[in-house]
Amino acid sequence: MKLFATSLFLGVVLLIAGCSDEATFRSDKPLTKAQAATEHLDYPLPPSARSIYYLTYAGGMQDLEAYLRFDVDPDELDSAVDALVSWNNTQMKRSLSYPREPLSSATIAAPRKEFMPMPWWDPSSIASGYYRGHIDGYALKIMVDQAHSRIYVYQND
Repeated sequence: MKLFATSLFLGVVLLIAGCSDEATFRSDKPLTKAQAATEHLDYPLPPSARSIYYLTYAGGMQDLEAYLRFDVDPDELDSAVDALVSWNNTQMKRSLSYPREPLSSATIAAPRKEFMPMPWWDPSSIASGYYRGHIDGYALKIMVDQAHSRIYVYQND
């Protein structure tokens, strides 16, 4: 039952993609929050979200790899991260703690060759920020760039 919500979401994504075994959705151009609302994004975005980029790959019923980057107003930065954590825990019906840790604790995902180029995905450039993530399946790995008020999110199975 734990994976039901994600499996259902991936099933819908695959249905939209024509019932193929694989589907990739992406935006390599910055989107506004209004534009992102019409895309294949299921993540909660705060009111000030802007410069939104994403790539979501679904293969089969449980293979997921997703990258998301967006900027927010500085006063919404931490609450936007909290909302992502809460959303993921609700979706997965669990209570992962996602403690705030130094960026050095993060293993930064490198996109697959077939996803390249992805010049917007550069969490290794963060000079001042923090990490909140978990290793469980479908958990989020969130890297926060406090200097640019930018959030990077990676999710996989």
